[in-house]
Amino acid sequence: MKRYPITFEIQERKALWGRELWLVSAHPSQPSVVANGPYAGRSLPDLQASFGAELTGKPGAGFPLLVKIIESRDRLSLQVHPSEATASLSGGDPKTEMWYVLGADPGAALFAGLQKGIGRDALSRAVREGGAEEAVVRFEVQRGDALFIPGGLVHSIGGGCRLYEVQQTSDTTWRLYDWNRIDAQTGRPRPLHVHEGLEAIDWTLPPPTLLRADPSNKGALISCAPFRFFVRDLASEIALSASMEGFRILFVDAGSCRVLMEGAEPVSLDRDACALIPAGGACQVVPTGVCRLLIAEG
Repeated sequence: MKRYPITFEIQERKALWGRELWLVSAHPSQPSVVANGPYAGRSLPDLQASFGAELTGKPGAGFPLLVKIIESRDRLSLQVHPSEATASLSGGDPKTEMWYVLGADPGAALFAGLQKGIGRDALSRAVREGGAEEAVVRFEVQRGDALFIPGGLVHSIGGGCRLYEVQQTSDTTWRLYDWNRIDAQTGRPRPLHVHEGLEAIDWTLPPPTLLRADPSNKGALISCAPFRFFVRDLASEIALSASMEGFRILFVDAGSCRVLMEGAEPVSLDRDACALIPAGGACQVVPTGVCRLLIAEG
């Protein structure tokens, strides 16, 4: 395949609580379309079908990651995604994810993990009686914070948050509780999936630890089987070496940069822009001033 920094058209998905901007997606419900270069106009699933491991560095039929921006005016439902282990019980596709806080209103919060002593019966009762918020751990957050959300962990996003999310390719969400909201389009509450959600929960998972980005640390902020996630503040050019074992997704959190690859046209990325670097592709990232770069390796 032709290796170059691949950019995509941004796709918006509106929701009762705000919106999502899907940046890189091979999910059939909303696949990304290439915006630049030789593959312009082709979908990411089409590239995956044509090039497979040349694109991702990994065996398998599907592109494994999905990245998006989440903008919440109101809080999301209390929900859970299945893990590889619990998907066989609840159905749906496994989804491990992480959130990096791009911005947050004063007092904005994320919710992840169950309070000590909350088991299946206690959570079922809290959901029935409207006390679900007290059953989960609350994290007040600010820009630069991050949370790791493995499949099977109960979670929600509070209003006033702007997040960058890296996740497995999945759109399975089991809603446990939706704060008694009414969908303006249907005039009815949104469907809940309490049975599936309780089956999808990994009851052994502790609450996560709130992480704070330290760009001086070149190690991964989050490392798990589906991906590794890095935060780098760039004042000068850096080189990212080629790896045939995986791909990279670059996202600009602040400032701007140019991405250079041998034999390819340079690609300029401004804030909130991203590019996919195929497996086997080495690149140089040249910042304009100071640039904060988020790197997801799949």
